[in-house]
Amino acid sequence: MLQMTNQHSEHAMISRRKFLACSTGLAAGGVVSAAQAAATTAKTFDDAVRLTWAPLRTDGGVRELIRYATLAANSHNTQPWKFTAQARRITIAPDLARRCPTVDPNDHHLLVSLGCAAENLILAAAAAALTATTAIESDAITIGLDPDRPVESDLFKAIPHRQSTRAAYDGTPVSNEKLAALEKAGTRDGVSIMIITDKTKIDAISDYVVEGNSAQMRDKAFMDELKH
Repeated sequence: MLQMTNQHSEHAMISRRKFLACSTGLAAGGVVSAAQAAATTAKTFDDAVRLTWAPLRTDGGVRELIRYATLAANSHNTQPWKFTAQARRITIAPDLARRCPTVDPNDHHLLVSLGCAAENLILAAAAAALTATTAIESDAITIGLDPDRPVESDLFKAIPHRQSTRAAYDGTPVSNEKLAALEKAGTRDGVSIMIITDKTKIDAISDYVVEGNSAQMRDKAFMDELKH
């Protein structure tokens, strides 16, 4: 969800699913990105996907930064965020209407989702020649923006390429080089990676995953929340 404000107190609320379809009428302060300007030309689902995941337009202003923020990973694809934007400040607050009390009873995943959006926004701001200063409050994350030199990090470049796939795995083994890279990337203070390549162990783990999924599917509260 997105709320835009400026000196004329213009307000709008919008979800990422409707961002491209509606954005041309919701510009604040006269800032309209190339993606927003092209939104009305999206004739097909594929067109909309391409515009949503288009590379950052560094001259697109705060709305373009918010578009990149909404590309973040988020809990159960609920997109549980609201953005309030001004020329030099963006606030990210939780959208409690999108809570999942059955699978996320303490809102841990919801709040982590806000952190993911903030991380995307900070990386995008740096690429757009803005330094982001973050303040975490009791109910929101506020990000101040100040002019600086542009910085494009590897993490920023990866944002439009993030994806989830449920396609069948083709069975091609992951190379030792990539396994080593994954292990290195995931190892931090207090965090370690366990890589399992033995088929017998993988099969045993798969049995637990299947049983866990089956237990969820038998849970009426889970199924009601999933459908909602």
